Amino acid sequence: MGRFTRTIRGFFGRFLSGVEQRNPEILLENAVQDELDNLKKLQVAAARTMAYEKMLTSDAAEKQKTITARERQARELAARGQREAAIQVVQQKQEAQVGLQEIEGRLDEARRNSEELQQAFREQERRYNDLVRERAALMEEHQRSKALRAANEARASISLTDSSRDLEKARQAIRQSSYEAQAVGELGASETERQIAAAEVDVKRLDAEQELEMMELQMGLRSPAPLEPGEAPARETGEHNVERLDERRTDRGEGGS
Repeated sequence: MGRFTRTIRGFFGRFLSGVEQRNPEILLENAVQDELDNLKKLQVAAARTMAYEKMLTSDAAEKQKTITARERQARELAARGQREAAIQVVQQKQEAQVGLQEIEGRLDEARRNSEELQQAFREQERRYNDLVRERAALMEEHQRSKALRAANEARASISLTDSSRDLEKARQAIRQSSYEAQAVGELGASETERQIAAAEVDVKRLDAEQELEMMELQMGLRSPAPLEPGEAPARETGEHNVERLDERRTDRGEGGS
């Protein structure tokens, strides 16, 4: 049982030591509480010695009154010729004087104890107030260190390399997407479609030229084109021009395709 008890005590001792090491505010609070308990004890002790001093002072004053009264009474009895009564009164006075001396001895000791305890109480009060102020300063420093440690841990957990790499990946993805969009816009029509569109433009222009030439022939602004050797004459000049324009249009259409 003894070994078991020591083991349990050691276990709890290590546990409490670890808790106190991780939480120094517990140690500070315990130190302040101990000083406060000592201050209360000294306050009670000083109050008791002060009360005892006051009680002895009151007893000494009463004894002094008794001595004064017995001396006056002895004088009156002696003046009356009552010697035996006067002797008894003087004896009572002497007993009161002896009692007064004892009270004064105890009173001197009580005063010294009271002064010492009051001084100890004042010193303990200053020590307690100093410890309270020191605890406040240490707690403030402890809170700052905890905040700094938390900031350092948070800063350490941040990977600037990972964030930079992710940011660069995002930039590359956005740039690639932009370039792809531009390429899609540029490749919106195939080469064949562009050639067909160009051929349609040429055909429309030939049609317009053909119609303009016919208008010019009808208005006499243009002479008919001469016939080449071996070419059969057309029934009408307009039909010959139409055939020629059709050939030109056909040639341009084939070249465009």
